[in-house]
Amino acid sequence: MESKTYDVAIIGAGVVGLLVAYELSKFDLSIAIVEREAEPGFGVSKGHAGVIHVVQPPFNSLKSILAIYGNRLYDKVSRELKVDMVRLPALLVARSRAQLALIPVIYAILKLVYGVRGFKVSIVTGEELRLLEPNIEGYAAVMVEGYSVIDSFELIYRLLDECRARGVDLLFNTEARGFRFEDDIIVIETSRGSIKARYVVNSAGLDSDILASKTGGSERIKTFLGVMLVFDTLQVKSIVAPLPSLRPAKTKGGGIIPTVWGNTIWGPSFTIVASREDRGVRAEDIIDVIRRFKELVKIKGRLIKAYSGIRPSTINGDFSISYSPLTKRIINLVGIESPGLTAAPAIALIVAKMLRDAGLKLVATRRAPHRTIHALSTRAKLALNPSDISGYDGVVICPCMRVSLADIIEAIKRGASTLDGIIFRTKLGMGSCQGQHCIGRAIVILQKLTGASPRSLTKNTSGSWLVEELRVDRVEE
Repeated sequence: MESKTYDVAIIGAGVVGLLVAYELSKFDLSIAIVEREAEPGFGVSKGHAGVIHVVQPPFNSLKSILAIYGNRLYDKVSRELKVDMVRLPALLVARSRAQLALIPVIYAILKLVYGVRGFKVSIVTGEELRLLEPNIEGYAAVMVEGYSVIDSFELIYRLLDECRARGVDLLFNTEARGFRFEDDIIVIETSRGSIKARYVVNSAGLDSDILASKTGGSERIKTFLGVMLVFDTLQVKSIVAPLPSLRPAKTKGGGIIPTVWGNTIWGPSFTIVASREDRGVRAEDIIDVIRRFKELVKIKGRLIKAYSGIRPSTINGDFSISYSPLTKRIINLVGIESPGLTAAPAIALIVAKMLRDAGLKLVATRRAPHRTIHALSTRAKLALNPSDISGYDGVVICPCMRVSLADIIEAIKRGASTLDGIIFRTKLGMGSCQGQHCIGRAIVILQKLTGASPRSLTKNTSGSWLVEELRVDRVEE
């Protein structure tokens, strides 16, 4: 590692860490992002459904307050970064006559909490529900407006591009392991040597509590696994969920979620897991999700995928945003689980204020505003003018999602070094056939364009090899 001393080092290149870097890049600062994975968003950030929330119990919790704050910031964020985001309502549906009696109570509570904050809350009758969502079975619903679905992968990569363009140093495949102090300088010990910084933001997701403990932090994380199911067609136009009970719960119970690219997600489930690396999808988790939602929606399309994510929850279930007990020069972000995506822009503003209060001078940069020009995807070009397709745009690698050779070349040009890096940037293999016709071709293209040896190619992290060399001993006849 070079001997440069950064003003701020951010540990973790998930959506929170990237938004913190993006906010700080507006000031005259030298910034580094330290990430143990090969690419951004490969930790907690890749395992959710891309929902920008409104309702988040308990209502007096920090994560509930920051979800409201962050929700309001997303129109600006999506506009600045040119990220696909769709505003849509959420419907909390009564599935039985007994639940129907809860509609006025739930409505009154949500109206009291969110109506005064500018979110419209209303009651939808059974007849209105059938007109709004003919595919949904229910007696009535409470509608909460102000939700969104966002292309979270696009958000991550647009943030990455903007941070890079603004001079942020991106240190991937670099695991932060501890700290030591040299006067006013914090030395971050990593798997690739030492990094020096005047201030550090610990946004390490699943490992945030471990790093926080290195400087006296006492917060601890427990992990929960959520499994989500993907269907290949849109089943609803709104986010749809069962009407919640009035009993306290660790999770909102999940829902049926339309995506910005035309699929539908069911979930998540909610299972305690012992290992932070356990992202296995079990048959019982799939059955649990299907059981909870199959009476709520008429199934349209095919179930094409099941995936999981890990939620790093604190013991009390709330976000923990605090200075290190040893120094205000280190800020620890621990337990940033759902609705972490929603709260991320608000967390970034809070971190900037905490750094300023700790002594960091925030002087607006004199650099000219930078706007990265993003190439239109083949999918977008086909939607605008199908007759205008030429060159590598015409070499379609993934017919389901209309991903071309040009899209893959652009993804690699912008930093994709793994198969998942290509998939998350382009949506390759996310369609009905789930990559049966395109994944192999994409691996060959990745190898040719990067010059990497086939054995070094990975799906995401080190060890997730795509190709294994087989030795066949010669057999004498």
